[in-house]
Amino acid sequence: MLIAFRLIAASCLGLLAVPVSGQDAYFLEPLRSEPLWVENLSPLAGLVALPSQRSARITPGLTIALHGAVANHWVSQDEAEESVFFDGETGRVTAAFEYGFSDANSFRLSVPWVSHSQGSLDGLINDWHALFGMSDGGRSHYPEDNFQYRYRRDEGEALLVQSASGLGDVRAEWNTALLQADSYAVSASVGYKFSTGDDPVWLGSGAGDVFTSLRFSGRHLSDLPLVWHGQLGYTYAGQSELLGAAQRRNLWRAGLSVDWQLGQHWSLLAQIDGHAGVVDSALGAIGNGPSVLLSLGTRYRLTSSWLVDVSFVEDIRVETAPDITFQATLRWQP
Repeated sequence: MLIAFRLIAASCLGLLAVPVSGQDAYFLEPLRSEPLWVENLSPLAGLVALPSQRSARITPGLTIALHGAVANHWVSQDEAEESVFFDGETGRVTAAFEYGFSDANSFRLSVPWVSHSQGSLDGLINDWHALFGMSDGGRSHYPEDNFQYRYRRDEGEALLVQSASGLGDVRAEWNTALLQADSYAVSASVGYKFSTGDDPVWLGSGAGDVFTSLRFSGRHLSDLPLVWHGQLGYTYAGQSELLGAAQRRNLWRAGLSVDWQLGQHWSLLAQIDGHAGVVDSALGAIGNGPSVLLSLGTRYRLTSSWLVDVSFVEDIRVETAPDITFQATLRWQP
């Protein structure tokens, strides 16, 4: 399998191996280019290990990242045998610690704190829809800043009507470099999501998940100051009582990101992420087709060690992810 990964990666990324001048070296230093940290925080999809894109370049030493996101939900879908109703907000703050034993291997631990509540963004989103005459899916007919997560299926109902917060499901991941050059890198990882979140209040899935990823990063072929990142991944999800008997256990995910480096300090970033629906369902919000998210953001490099990202995420395949997610990430590397 490792040999196959190397051959595929070499064939696909060989075109990115362009000569690097001294003035370009800034853009190739570790951690100077990273994809946006994007995860689907939908009440059901957020239970499963669907890790964000990351750079394929492994950095020696300790790297720390602190990520915060607030996602607003409004979904109401009903079929004869099942229904979903999500009205509320999910917040997640994750601290990630990664130690590179060399530029070839690293270990990463991600510890999330999750909250579900009525939130405070409904009025802003309703005003936005009204200003541009956009369809709101019926959310304006309901009281603002209400809270209810409900998923009904044949065998029963999962319901959350009171705010909850606490430790989410912790993840551990081992990363290995497959190919490394000045202008591109390819790596693979394997990880495990532990069942540390309280599943009765939707802070975790109540089961462990195994996941693996293949990542690439590389400079644009031309002289444009662009760095590309991509990810292909697979998750084998443990059986969750919250997701029920129709849960999909085998999940794919994929993503592509571009970092347009405007200068020494600023970048603009655009990213698309997709993954399989987590439930075998006729409802589009949870499983009838993939989830697709579009993210736009900006990055500021405070120093050679500190980076700050601010971004927002939209559900371009409507209702398969939160209506909108606002987020920020702070990264530090010695």
